[in-house]
Formats: sequence, C-alpha cells, structure tokens
Amino acid sequence: MEIIPKELKAGGDLPIILPGLGTAGFQWFVKVENEHCVEVKPYDYTVDSMRRDAGTSNDEVFLITGISPGRTTVTFEQRRVWEKDGQAINTKVFDVTVVE
Repeated sequence: MEIIPKELKAGGDLPIILPGLGTAGFQWFVKVENEHCVEVKPYDYTVDSMRRDAGTSNDEVFLITGISPGRTTVTFEQRRVWEKDGQAINTKVFDVTVVE
C-alpha cells in the first residue's frame, strides 16, 4: 500500500478528494493516529458544484487542518456503512507533517 507524504502549516488546510461510491452504499471512514497535530472533517462541496446526473456518485472531500507541529498518519478506508468491520474496498494513507 502506497503511503502519500503531505506537509502543511499549523492553521493551514489540506483538501483530500476521494472517489465516491455513495450510490452503491460505500462511504469513506477516517482514522487519525495523532489527533494532537491535525483535525480531519468532511467538507460538503456539493453546494458549490454543478448538478450531476441521477445515479452518479459525488466524490467525498475531507479537510485536514494543521493544529500543531508534529507528524501523523491519516488513513481513509472506503466501505459500506453497515460493514464497518469488513474489509475496505479502497484505502488511502497519508503521512502528514505539520510545520510552524
């Protein structure tokens, strides 16, 4: 599995865009190793985007915000809501360094 390195400043935001499969019941779940240096929140960009055809899934967007200098691993796993303990169909791992 590829680990993607990212760097951001404390107080800065890093958008993460992940392919959505909401029409098939899949959702992205996030795990943060060190919650003292970053905060991860979903970002609802659909209000700002163009309309899509029925039956298509929107990408899911998350904002990683630097809180304090440090390093952490942020893991996103895509799975069905009712299968939280099942195997993820897609995983993205980010090695995030927060600098001053």
